[in-house]
Amino acid sequence: MRSSEWIQGGFAAALAIAAWIAPLTPRRRANITWLAVFALVVIALGRLSVYILAPDASAILRDWLPVPLTLIPYWQTGQFFTEPNRKIQGWLVETDRWLLDSLSRTGWTFGRYARLTMEWAYMLCYPLVPLGLAAFYVAGLRRDADAYWFFVLVPTYLCYAITPFFPALPPRSLGAERPRTQSTKSRVFNLWILKHGSIQAISFPSAHVASALAASLVLLHYLPAAGIAFLVITVWIAVAAVAGRYHYAVDVVLGAVMTLAFFLAWQAHLIPSTLFTAPAIVLPNAL
Repeated sequence: MRSSEWIQGGFAAALAIAAWIAPLTPRRRANITWLAVFALVVIALGRLSVYILAPDASAILRDWLPVPLTLIPYWQTGQFFTEPNRKIQGWLVETDRWLLDSLSRTGWTFGRYARLTMEWAYMLCYPLVPLGLAAFYVAGLRRDADAYWFFVLVPTYLCYAITPFFPALPPRSLGAERPRTQSTKSRVFNLWILKHGSIQAISFPSAHVASALAASLVLLHYLPAAGIAFLVITVWIAVAAVAGRYHYAVDVVLGAVMTLAFFLAWQAHLIPSTLFTAPAIVLPNAL
């Protein structure tokens, strides 16, 4: 099995086990469990696809399966959220208020066009990770697809693992919109996606920032030019998450710090390369 398959299948299964330990309703436990079963079945079918498809086609399928499967633990984590913790929620709100008020006193403001580009950048937090994999394909680095997923999934899933212990609503849900946060079409679109596709709670630390930064840093290692472009977008995503009231500053910073620490640990050779060096092309007898 590839490292991405172990990570995604193992994490989904671990959340299902945790659901039967945590004080949840039967319906929530069932939702988490069935999502885990779905993830495990999809991973198994991906591995068995080599008996139906050509080896190269099967490898491509398995390269891209982590894209939809990344949503499984996000939705599982959402089932653990029942209500915000008042102390945690209050701490996040006060920290944000202090930061934003401090910036206001310095005269730091974002103009109309800056805020518009922020909303565009925030839209990219969804396709940025698959676009990173596409960059590997374009550069002829398909063999490193599993390494890419390893470094994207680990910090992202760590965010999901921590999230149930910090239940809080996003600032946009608290009537915390500031007058200078204008409702452009781009913002309306972002809010529509979050209304219909999010768990209506924050991921703590921010999984959006963690995954975007992870993809950028991996690209910076393998494809420096693409990595720089992705890194610029990621920085703007992080700024947009706070300025647009999608996330609190604390969970954005922690998501970035955790990902950076993971990347530096790899650069310092503290993470064995054997964890992510599985070949991208799998032959039938390699199962």
